[in-house]
Amino acid sequence: MGGLRMPSIIFLRFQPVWVRLAGVSISLFCAAGGAMAAQEEVVIEGVPVVVTEESIKCDIDPADVPKDISVKRLVDCNSAELVEIDLPGESIAAIKFTITPDDKKISSGTRAELRDMHVAKNGDETWYRFSTLLPGDFPMESKHRLVMAQWHERVNEGQESLRPPLSHRLWDGRFVVTLWNGERIKKLGSKKGDGEILHSQPELQRELFHEYAYKVVWSPEDDGEIVGWRRECLPADVACINGVWEEFIRHNGPTGYTDKEVNGYYFKIGLYTVREFDVPFTAYHNGYGRGASAADIGLTDPMFQ
Repeated sequence: MGGLRMPSIIFLRFQPVWVRLAGVSISLFCAAGGAMAAQEEVVIEGVPVVVTEESIKCDIDPADVPKDISVKRLVDCNSAELVEIDLPGESIAAIKFTITPDDKKISSGTRAELRDMHVAKNGDETWYRFSTLLPGDFPMESKHRLVMAQWHERVNEGQESLRPPLSHRLWDGRFVVTLWNGERIKKLGSKKGDGEILHSQPELQRELFHEYAYKVVWSPEDDGEIVGWRRECLPADVACINGVWEEFIRHNGPTGYTDKEVNGYYFKIGLYTVREFDVPFTAYHNGYGRGASAADIGLTDPMFQ
């Protein structure tokens, strides 16, 4: 399948975007948009389709944004856009996140992120699922250290911020999954550095959805656990029929911090950096889900345990 090159949209996986909040699956940001929503007809694999882009910050009524999603980390209209493709019998959606060198900083970083307001506690077993696509024109050659998804600690009042226990990062094209916990900070005597690298690959292939599923048992002790699975999905493969799940991370040990330090852990997705950069970066995410079991996020194969 050849690459699709357009200024505002690149291959989208033909699957709705879902979030699972409070045990209920709801369509993410599928409410009607405002008058500013942009609409155009494009051709995908020889089929003309209508594409609608709506700014989550500027086009969508705040009352229509799910209460358990925070949009405070969007600085302008282009930070996050709901991209929908209308096909016969279905509507496909993904969120396009963009950061630019001129963006106003939030908390000393340049970011375009959505936050799941759910806070997992120490002792919880929590399952997460989401997909990421980098467009064909993603500027791998430009210097970057980006965070695309992160599980962040929520510190107690009076405590200093720590480091995100788990995160997906892109370092000059190299994809890494990093781990921080209280044990590592104590061992290093510092919160500086890259953390423990649980997974690394030279490059994340563009124009392909990389889908991830995680089982996380949150704990500052040795009973913590992180198991990660992944598969690759062609954008036009609705059910990802040809995508084969494989386990790519298994960590047994501390996954966070003590109850004295933190109230719990929450999830953010999008793009974020604290480094200087000189070109815009765009990434697409979809299929986000969270639950207390594999079945809660649509995974029923016995391999997910």
